[in-house]
Amino acid sequence: MKTHRFLIGMILLLVFTACNKDDNPFFPSQLTTLNMGLTATFDSLNTDLSGSASNLPAIINDSAAIRTEMQSLFSQTSFVVEFSYITPQGIMKIIEPPLFYPTQGSDISGQSHIIKGYQTKLPVLSTSFYAVENFWAAVDFHPVIHNGEVLGGITALFLPEDILGRLIIPLVKDQLYEMWVMEKGGKVLYDQDSGEIGLNVLTDPAYAEFTELIAAAEKINTESTGETSYSFYQTGTTTKVVKKTYWITFSMYGTEWKLIWVKPE
Repeated sequence: MKTHRFLIGMILLLVFTACNKDDNPFFPSQLTTLNMGLTATFDSLNTDLSGSASNLPAIINDSAAIRTEMQSLFSQTSFVVEFSYITPQGIMKIIEPPLFYPTQGSDISGQSHIIKGYQTKLPVLSTSFYAVENFWAAVDFHPVIHNGEVLGGITALFLPEDILGRLIIPLVKDQLYEMWVMEKGGKVLYDQDSGEIGLNVLTDPAYAEFTELIAAAEKINTESTGETSYSFYQTGTTTKVVKKTYWITFSMYGTEWKLIWVKPE
């Protein structure tokens, strides 16, 4: 009887241990830290943009007052390179800072985030696009709405690699693991190898021979979180290694960024 009890006890212990392992799988804490950092950063920006969008109806015919509002927004930011008031017709009427005054008057009515923002009357985080300022960027766009009428909108233009770099570099310094980010659709927004930024993992010929990487990117693109492995170059070298990979998804206004952690096996 004692033997039977001992065996039953051992079986229960093994079952409990196995379940406990399953309940606590390894997942990189740096991904959560990055996601939280992005959320906090954009929450702050969106609070500022929402406040300005609420202020503009009362001063919509006062260009000097609108400019003061754009200057105030710029003085509060740590990563946005340009704020602009956009007319209902899609014209960049008032821009700050002065560095980008030459683009005032540009017609951006055809940009997909402007169209979506005016149609839905809701904020939009754009995908990466080539801006009229002549560089790749993204915008956080808030339409200005009063009594259901679109009075224009405010764009906050930024470089995704800047905001991501500020958050990722401290996390990966002197570590064996790496982190990179792609937007849904496959375009690389940030990589420790800067030459990768702007390339599309799913379609660029540079990745054609790396079928495991493409398969992993397709999985990452369609699933919100998970783990996988793929073969690719060790960062900064031409040496191929197998990289264990984990990811989660940062989402804002329906736009998704895939936050990816990799470590050579």
